[in-house]
Amino acid sequence: MLSIVFLVSSFATNLTSPIWSIYIKNYLHASMTELGFVFSISNAIAAIMQILSGFLSDKYGRKGLHALGTLVAAFPPLMYALANNWVDLVPWVMLSGFAMGLYLPIRWAIVADASSTETMASAYSWTNISWLIGSTVAPFLGGVAADYFGIRFPFFACSALIFAVFPLTLIMQETRRKPQAVALKEINERVNVTSGYMFVVLIFSLINIVQGIGIGVTSPVIPVFVESNFPVDYTFIGILYAIGFGAASIIVQIPGGKWSNLFDRRKVMFVTFAASSPFFLLFAYSRNTMELIIFMFLSNAILNASWPAFQTLMMEATPTSKWGLVNGISATTFWVGQMVGNALSGILWEVWGQLAPFYASAVAIGISALLPLFLKETRMKKKS
Repeated sequence: MLSIVFLVSSFATNLTSPIWSIYIKNYLHASMTELGFVFSISNAIAAIMQILSGFLSDKYGRKGLHALGTLVAAFPPLMYALANNWVDLVPWVMLSGFAMGLYLPIRWAIVADASSTETMASAYSWTNISWLIGSTVAPFLGGVAADYFGIRFPFFACSALIFAVFPLTLIMQETRRKPQAVALKEINERVNVTSGYMFVVLIFSLINIVQGIGIGVTSPVIPVFVESNFPVDYTFIGILYAIGFGAASIIVQIPGGKWSNLFDRRKVMFVTFAASSPFFLLFAYSRNTMELIIFMFLSNAILNASWPAFQTLMMEATPTSKWGLVNGISATTFWVGQMVGNALSGILWEVWGQLAPFYASAVAIGISALLPLFLKETRMKKKS
């Protein structure tokens, strides 16, 4: 059931990803700095909400908060389509951030609730695939729809799909685990989980902030950069996102889950973070549309292979009774990073030129590779 919610929700939100920045800049007459502000204010509200959401879901349960967040998320896209200028978007991107901050950490906590230590990495891989199928198909269809039916059409479709998925959240079962329900064997298999988990949360938070800046500093400007430098339509931008992010991320989830089970998860994170960073800059030096697709594909495929290792290590290193809170903190810190990156994106573009956000992105992703080295592997080494 959760996989269906992930799939449909991802499909809905990614219908607008190829045209969102262009819509704000070209149709609602925002400057690049104002474009970054619109992105960052939504992320700021999401960041504020996510720790609170995680804490409340640990205390009172996941189901009700998850359903409420999903319902609220259906309204902003409808209002985006009715906006007359970029200022009209502000209250609705704030509401969108509120909704996302409410449901996002809960969804990832539900995956952990419903899996064991042995199956958690695979569970996250398959959940990621459900989400990424939507991220692959939707940008292409959103771009085509914008070309044929107008740039506002994908927002109406997004709203309708989120409304459609809301009833599924009402029939999902409560998954929150009670602290005393944890098996003794599971407790013994963890290494210093309770005593050291705040340090773990700190390191993962730093990773999220730095990577959030790296991702957020380019996310508002990529469609504008592509449209400004290449003779493309909305359909191509949709294809770019479908292949360069969606397909790139899907194909590495099962291998990423296997690597998470086979190798030291810290090293998986280090290698994928470090190896992906140059491609975030090379994207800006693309000479044709094929290179745009290739460099975006490589940057996201390599980086996102770390997802199962990242999430599984974070869950195994923290108490089950704190999973909602930990996911909330993790999501919050990533959105804080994205908020900062979004705010910087337009300023860097307008002051230092259109390549500046891509340099900043590559540097931030590269720096994040050092942080997993401060963590400890949670699995006990086998005695020879």
